[in-house]
Amino acid sequence: MKIFEFSFNPKKRKDRFFEVYAYEPKSPMEKFRGSLYVVGELDNALEFNSRFLRRLTSLIQAEYYASSLKGAVPALKNALKKANLFLTQESKRGNVDWLGNLHLTLLLFITVGEKKIVFHMAKTGSGKIFLVRGGMLVDVGKNLEAGSSLQPGKVFGNLVSGTLVPGDSVTTATKEIFDILSKEKSLSELGALKEAKEFRTFFAKRSRLLSQSSGVLVSFVIEEEAAKRSSQRKSLLPSLRLPAQA
Repeated sequence: MKIFEFSFNPKKRKDRFFEVYAYEPKSPMEKFRGSLYVVGELDNALEFNSRFLRRLTSLIQAEYYASSLKGAVPALKNALKKANLFLTQESKRGNVDWLGNLHLTLLLFITVGEKKIVFHMAKTGSGKIFLVRGGMLVDVGKNLEAGSSLQPGKVFGNLVSGTLVPGDSVTTATKEIFDILSKEKSLSELGALKEAKEFRTFFAKRSRLLSQSSGVLVSFVIEEEAAKRSSQRKSLLPSLRLPAQA
């Protein structure tokens, strides 16, 4: 699986924070749990909450991989319950800065064969997750839209699972970037990209439009013989030179 990560003007606003969090298994036992990726956005936030996303995602990662429950789904659901408890405790302490401003998507990939990967998803807020297979685009995060809640103990609810095969791509993006690409109907084209050079060309053509926005986009490209390849996370931001906003 190839992983391409992009950030667009992440420091454009002082009250908006982004986080891309990745955790690869470090032991044989953890390998059964798969690889965890989280893309988060905290909007309209005060400076003291700048590390809030990292604290939350680190908690989910720690609880998931340390769980004694059998199976990825029960362990992940338990980790999300702990995340809800954390958010409840934060609100009781008076930290309600994140309420209505937390946008987080979580993706878990578990290799089960040379040509098969099982993935699980959870989200809260406005982040988007879409799958492209054979030129067809599917909003796989749609069934998670109802899972978001302004009640601290119910922020993370639903969990969606599926199977990926070679040639598929899964992309998650924060809302502002997603809306731009959706409006120009280029999401399917984005989902068909497989190499770094192709991504660079794609975004270079839209540099002026993207320079006016801020956000994060991560694309996961499923390759042949997935079980024999290690995940490769590539941040292409240094190679992208978007013009400054006028």
